[in-house]
Amino acid sequence: MTDNSATQALRFEILGQVRAYRHDEPVDIGSLNQRAVLAVLLLHARSPVPINKIIHTLWDDDPPENAVDIVQRYVGGLRRALDPDRTSLLALTPDGYMLSAGTSAVDASVFRASLARARDAHQTGNLQEATGEVHQAFRLWQDEPLAGLTGPVFESARARLNQERTAAANLLAKPAPEEPTMLAPPVAVEPTVLTAAVPAEPVAAQPAPVPAPSGYQEPVDPWAGHDLFPPSPF
Repeated sequence: MTDNSATQALRFEILGQVRAYRHDEPVDIGSLNQRAVLAVLLLHARSPVPINKIIHTLWDDDPPENAVDIVQRYVGGLRRALDPDRTSLLALTPDGYMLSAGTSAVDASVFRASLARARDAHQTGNLQEATGEVHQAFRLWQDEPLAGLTGPVFESARARLNQERTAAANLLAKPAPEEPTMLAPPVAVEPTVLTAAVPAEPVAAQPAPVPAPSGYQEPVDPWAGHDLFPPSPF
């Protein structure tokens, strides 16, 4: 953005309806088509957009004969609304029209910056910082991005922004790569327990004990007083 205080005070939204604000006061950006011209310039902020691309965005493959004149009128309307001091905020370059909006002036750019910081924090295991960045990024969303604007260019941009929003949500749904998966702690097992012979059938299914012949001792349970299984870890 330029050094002019009026243009420095501007901010733009596309994560919902396309809007412009100056000192938090709404700026009238005109008709739906003029709003669409602003939107395509914001999608390519700080890069020139050829007039043929703007025409294709507005009318696809069926532009009016005076499409160039109409686009020039829309750009003139945006200049009057956004840049009354006639700075270089919206300029015609050899490669097309360019809107010199700073990264912090467009909500989608702020969202992407927060998402990048969230990814970095997530990769280093700082989940608290990553979560805070994601929630801050989500607060920028008002509605479907570029709400009310139709056509292949805006549909593609809308899908891309929604994919980035899903990527941000995924950071909240999975642990960092370095974070170990939570498993039940290993249970120490006594060696003698592992060698214990487990009965092949449940105790209830075993036949009744046969009385010992006279002259022999009463049967003795060899496992009396011993644990057949280790204690439950839960």
